[in-house]
Amino acid sequence: MTKTIEHTVIIGGSSGIGLATARKLLGPGMKVTITGRNEDKLKSAWKSLGSAAGKVAFDAAKPDEVRQFFESLGPFDHLVLAASGGKGLGPFPTLDLSDIGCGVEEKVRPQLSCLQAALPTLNKAGSVTFISNGFMTGQVLTCDGGLRFAA
Repeated sequence: MTKTIEHTVIIGGSSGIGLATARKLLGPGMKVTITGRNEDKLKSAWKSLGSAAGKVAFDAAKPDEVRQFFESLGPFDHLVLAASGGKGLGPFPTLDLSDIGCGVEEKVRPQLSCLQAALPTLNKAGSVTFISNGFMTGQVLTCDGGLRFAA
């Protein structure tokens, strides 16, 4: 009996939680491909993962590069969207609303673009995981104006 190997693609896998996710997933029966826009950072991350991982450099904020990546990738099983942006972060009560808009453009739009481009080759029984640090950096406003931290 041949064991099935599952392939996970991690957009934004060259650092932070994306790279940590790649480390957790690598093992028997798993293939992982990490992506990132900074080729040097991506190469360093890839070397730290070993030969079981793949890497592809492209900018998730550029729709043509996203489309080309997924068209050349072929079928895969799981998509992890961990690409980040730096705008729109901080305590919500003091955030500049224009920074939130920039944050959506830097992070949310590229993640949605990647998902849309991935759908034709994503295994129908596969999964999609969105990773976000949130605009409020783990803080949740309650109805009474209090503040709680999200896990």
